[in-house]
Amino acid sequence: TVSDSSSSPLSSSSGRGSLSRLPPALDVAVGAQLLCAVMGNASSLQPTLRHLERNDPNMTTLALTDQPLTDENLRRITEAMRNNNTLQKLELANTQISALGVRYVTELLTGIVVVSALTHLDLDNNPIGPDGGKYLGHALKNNMSLILLKLNNCALGDEGVTALAKGLGKNRSLMTLELGGNSMGDRSAQHLSEALKENNVLEGLSLWKNAVLYPGAQALAEALAVNGSLRWLCLGGNSVGPEGARALSQGLAQNQTLVWLSVGGNDIGDKGAIHFAAVLKDDGCELQSIGLGGNDISDQGAAHLAKALWTNTRMESLGLGGNGIGSEGCEHISEMLKTNRTLRKLILGSNLIDDDAVQALADGLGVNSTLTSLLLAGNEFTDAGGLYLTEKLTQNNYTLKVLDIHNSNMTESTEQEIVENLRANSSLDLLGSQFGRKDNRVIRLNKSGRGERQAWVRPPPQQDGANNVPSNLRGHEVF
Repeated sequence: TVSDSSSSPLSSSSGRGSLSRLPPALDVAVGAQLLCAVMGNASSLQPTLRHLERNDPNMTTLALTDQPLTDENLRRITEAMRNNNTLQKLELANTQISALGVRYVTELLTGIVVVSALTHLDLDNNPIGPDGGKYLGHALKNNMSLILLKLNNCALGDEGVTALAKGLGKNRSLMTLELGGNSMGDRSAQHLSEALKENNVLEGLSLWKNAVLYPGAQALAEALAVNGSLRWLCLGGNSVGPEGARALSQGLAQNQTLVWLSVGGNDIGDKGAIHFAAVLKDDGCELQSIGLGGNDISDQGAAHLAKALWTNTRMESLGLGGNGIGSEGCEHISEMLKTNRTLRKLILGSNLIDDDAVQALADGLGVNSTLTSLLLAGNEFTDAGGLYLTEKLTQNNYTLKVLDIHNSNMTESTEQEIVENLRANSSLDLLGSQFGRKDNRVIRLNKSGRGERQAWVRPPPQQDGANNVPSNLRGHEVF
C-alpha cells in the first residue's frame, strides 16, 4: 500500500505555516556514526570500547539495533562510558537486554562525576519489564539531558509505566516519550495524566496499542485541559469508545498546543466522530491532523466531520481509513472540499467507496485548490469511477500531487490507461497503482507537466515550530 509515514515521499507537506512549518524531532548535530555488530565476543566489542574510553568527539551515535548485545556486553559498554561526555544517541532496540541492562544505562544517566550527554535513548523491543520502567523512572527524576526515550514493546505493564510517569512529573528535559505496546491500562494512564499536569516540557507522547479505556481517556483529557506543552498524542489501538472520544474532545476545547492526534482503532463509532466534529467546528481546538481510521464510522459520522470542516481553518490532515464510509458520506466530503481551503491530506482507503462515491469526490476535487494527497486504496470503485476521477484531475485540478487508487475493482487495462493519462496530463507526482513497485505500489510520474503546470518541489521545513512527531508514528494518521 502507499506508505503514509513522514519519512516517505508520500508524507504530508503543506503551506500555511502549520504542520509543514513544524520541524521533525529535535535533533543534535552528529559526527561519524559507529555501527557495531556485537556478537558477544570480546574482540568484536573492543574497537567500540576504545572509542568510548577515548571520549572520541567524532563518535556521537552508537547504533546497536537488532544485535544480540545482552546485558553483560551492555555493562562493558557503560563502563567504557564512565568518562564519556560526547556520545549523544544510544540505539539499543531489539538487543536482548533486560532490566539489568537498563540499570547499567540509568547509572550513566544519573552520573554525578561525569554528566551524561545522552539525548536519545532507544530501547524498543526489549523485555525490560516493570523493573526496567522503575530504573528509568528514577533516572528521569534526575537526568536533564535526555530529550527522546523510546520504550515501545518493552513489557512495562501498569507498574512500569506508573514508575515512568512519576519520574516524568519531575523531569524538565524529555520532549518525546514512546510507550506503545506495553499492556498499560487506565491506572497508569491516570498517573501519566498527573505527570502531564505538572510537566510542561514534553511535546510528544505515544500510547499506541495498549489497553486504555474510557477512564484512562478521561484522565488524559483532564491533563490536556491544563497542559501547555504537548504537541502530539498517539492513542491509536486502544479502546476508549465514544465516551472516551467525548472526554478527549472536551479536553481539546481547552487545550492550546496539541496539533496532532491519533485515535484510530478505538471503537468510537459515529457517536465518537460526532463528538470530535463538534470541537473541530469553527476552530474549536488547535488540531491540524487527526487520525480516526478503523473506528466503524459510517456516512453519518463522516457527514458531521465534513460539515465541521466547512468552518475549520486549521485542519490539514484527516485520516478516515478502514471505516464504513460510502457514497452519502463522500457527497458531504465533496461539498466540504469545494469550500475548505486548508485540508491537504485526506485518507479514505479501505472504506465502501463505489463509483457514485468516487465521482462525488472527483466533483469536489474539480473545485478544490488546496488538497495535495488523496488516498483511496482498497475501495470498490470500478472503471467508471476511475475514469471519471481521471477526467476531473486532468481537466479541472491543478494541485493534487499524491493519489493512491490501487487495489480497487478497476480492470487491468483501464487502470493502465488511467496511469498513462495521469502521467501525461495531471499535476500528480506520485501515484499508487497496481502497476507500481511491488513493495509499495508507488509510481513516480517523471514528467515535465502540462503547459502552465510546473514541476512540484516540496518546500523545505520551516524552523519556527516545535512539532516532533516521529516518522514511525506518521502512519498512524491513517488510523
